[in-house]
Order: sequence, then structure tokens, then C-alpha cells
Amino acid sequence: MFIKLGIIVGIVILGGMIFSNEIDSLFPNTSATIVDSLKNDISNFNTKALDSVETRIDESIDKIVDKTSDAITDEISDIGNDISNDISNKISNVRQSTQQTITEKIINFNPLHSIQNIFRNII
Repeated sequence: MFIKLGIIVGIVILGGMIFSNEIDSLFPNTSATIVDSLKNDISNFNTKALDSVETRIDESIDKIVDKTSDAITDEISDIGNDISNDISNKISNVRQSTQQTITEKIINFNPLHSIQNIFRNII
């Protein structure tokens, strides 16, 4: 019986020595009273956990905002490109039709006929 207790106590002491750094990082405060020490340690652990959760939530919100912003920017750019291409096509069509109309008027222009019409209207 005492041998079993000795083995268990030895394992606990050995584990405490091996993991002393981790235990100190989780429960850094030591006090004369175990209850006060545990209260402080749990309070600090709670603060660390809340800070970690807040940080992760903030990072998640930032990622969501960035992805949403990128998606909206891409959509606006696509719509702008479509409108720009449409306007460019319409301007090109107007330019071509104007050139064609002017070319036809120049080809069909007869200066003698125009001068005769001016004098006919005067008389």
C-alpha cells in the first residue's frame, strides 16, 4: 500500500518538475493561501482566454470585411468595365455612321447645282 502511494507521489512530483514551466505560465501567481492563489490564477486564465477569443473574433471580422469589400469592388469593377465597353461601342458606332454620312454628302455634293439653286431662290 505504501509502495503504491510512494509511486503515485513520485509520479506527481516528477510531473510537476517536468511541466513546471507550463504550470507557471498557466498559474503564475503564488500566494500564501492556496485559495487566493487559485482565485488569482483563474482570474488571469479567464483574462487570457477572453483576450484570445476577442482577438480571434476581431481577426475573423476583419477577414469577413476584407472578403466582402473585395467581392463588392470586383463586382463594381466588372459593372464599370461592362458600361465602359458599351459606351465605347456606341461611340464607335456613332463615329462610323457620322463618317459614312459625311462621306456620302461629300461624294454627292455638286457645287454647280448648289450655286444654281441659290440663284433660283433669289429670283
